[in-house]
Amino acid sequence: MLLTAYVQASQPGLLQLWIGMFGVAAPPMPKVSIDRQAAVPLEPPAFFPIRDFSVDDNGQAINHQCVLRFNVPDESRPRQIVIDAGGEQFEFASTSLPKEVPTLMDGSFNILLSSCYSQPEDIDGLLGTIVSQIKVQPHLTVLAGDQVYLDLPLTQRVPDQNPDRARLLANKYYLNWLSGALRVPGLQSVLERAPVVCIPDDHEFWNNYPFAQKQLPDTWTDGSRQLLGETARALYEDYQIGGAPGGAGAAIRLDVEPLKMLFVDMRCDRDSTFKSLMGPKAVAAMQAWEKDLVDTHAAGQPVVGLLASGQALFIDPPESNWRKKTFDAEMPNYAQFDVLQATLGRLADNGIPIVYMTGDVHWGRVASGHDLQTSTSLYEVIASPSRLIRTPLLDTAKEAANSVRGIFGGGNAWPRHSDPEDVPDRFGVNHRFTLRQEFGRRGDQVAILSFTRVGSGVDMQVMYYGISSDKALSQSESTTRFELRAR
Repeated sequence: MLLTAYVQASQPGLLQLWIGMFGVAAPPMPKVSIDRQAAVPLEPPAFFPIRDFSVDDNGQAINHQCVLRFNVPDESRPRQIVIDAGGEQFEFASTSLPKEVPTLMDGSFNILLSSCYSQPEDIDGLLGTIVSQIKVQPHLTVLAGDQVYLDLPLTQRVPDQNPDRARLLANKYYLNWLSGALRVPGLQSVLERAPVVCIPDDHEFWNNYPFAQKQLPDTWTDGSRQLLGETARALYEDYQIGGAPGGAGAAIRLDVEPLKMLFVDMRCDRDSTFKSLMGPKAVAAMQAWEKDLVDTHAAGQPVVGLLASGQALFIDPPESNWRKKTFDAEMPNYAQFDVLQATLGRLADNGIPIVYMTGDVHWGRVASGHDLQTSTSLYEVIASPSRLIRTPLLDTAKEAANSVRGIFGGGNAWPRHSDPEDVPDRFGVNHRFTLRQEFGRRGDQVAILSFTRVGSGVDMQVMYYGISSDKALSQSESTTRFELRAR
C-alpha cells in the first residue's frame, strides 16, 4: 500500500486532511497525530473509491481517498502531521490559516500562487525543489488550474469503455499526488507546503473544454466527449476536492480578516453555447460573497475582497465563433461574464477593493484597474506556467531559432515562453475601470502574494520566483506595494 496526504484549506482553527491510500481493497483506519499528539477527527473516516478503474482480481477498487477534519489551536504555524495506516507511515509539515492579516510589524499573510504544471517538462523536479526552498512561509497555496494535462500527449486516446485506457488519464494524477513516494517529479512537495485550494481549468479535461478539438479525435462526437468529461470530472473531484463525489462546479469560501476570499470553479459547469460559466452552486456562492463584503463595509469594518478562478480577467477575447471554439474561449466570450462584471461593479460602487488571482496564460503579470466613478481599485495577479507544456515541432523550431540568435548575442533565456500581453485599456460594465500593467514576467514561475494590515486597510506585494536551475533566472523579483483601501 502507498499512503499520501495533504492539508486542504479551511477556516482558522480547523485542519482538513485529504488522505489517499493506494493498492488496498479495504483501506485500514488511519491514526493521525498532530505535533506528536494523537488527534481525533470530528467525524469518523469515510473512504470513497478513487474512480480510476483500478481494481483487484475480485473487481474491488484498490485506491481510496477520504477527508478528515480536526480542531486545532486557533493559530497559524507549521504543524507536524503523522499518519499511520496498515503498517505505512506518512509524515509532513503544514499549517492552518490565521484568523486575520497581521500588521507589518508581525509579518504578513502569504499566498503561494501556481498554475499550469506539465509533469513531463519537470524532468529534474525543480518546481518542488524551489517551492520547498522559498524562505517566505506560505499560509495558503492556490493551484489555479491545469494541475494536470489530461489531453497530452496528443497521440494518447481517451477512454471508450476501456479501463486500461482510462488508467492512462488517472496515472497523471497518480504521478503528481504521489510523486514523493514514487520518487518522480510531481506536485507532492507543493501540496505539502501549506493548506491547498485547487481550481480547475480546461486541461483538467482537455484544451478549451467543453468544445471539440481538431487535434483530439476522441472529442469529435457527443458520446466520446461525454465519456471523457465524466472521467475527468471524477478524477478532479477525487484528487483535488476529495470526500464524497459531487463537489465539482462549486466555490470555496475562506476568510482571513479583513480578506474575504472566494475561489470559484468556472470550468466544470461551462457550456458549449457561450452562455454559462458557472453552475448554480458557484453563482450562489458569489452572491453570498458579495453580500458579505457589502454588509461588512456598511457596518464600518475594514474589508477587502479576493476572487480567484482559472482564466484571466483583463484580456481581449477572441471574437469569431471559429476562434472561440478552435483555440481558447475566454470568460468574456460567455453571456454569464456579465454577472461577474456586474458583481465587481457593485462592489466598486460600495468602494470595496478587489484582488483577482489566476493562471492559464503562460506568463506572469500584475495589472491594476481604477474605477472612474468611485476611485476603487481592482487588481489582477497572474502566475503561469509553473512548468510549460511542450508543443511538438513549434517549440523545437523556437529553440533552434533561439540557438542561432544566441550565436550573435540575441538569445532568449525562455525561448518557448511568451511575454505578458498588454492589458486592454478598459474593463467592466460601461468600461468603468481604466487599466494599466504594473509588472510582467516571462518564463516558468510561481508567485507569493503577501498581505499586511495597514490602518483600516491592507497592503499587497507580489514576489515572483523563476523555476529554473539557472540561479539568475530563479532569482525572486518583487512588485511595489499596492494599497487596498475601502472607500
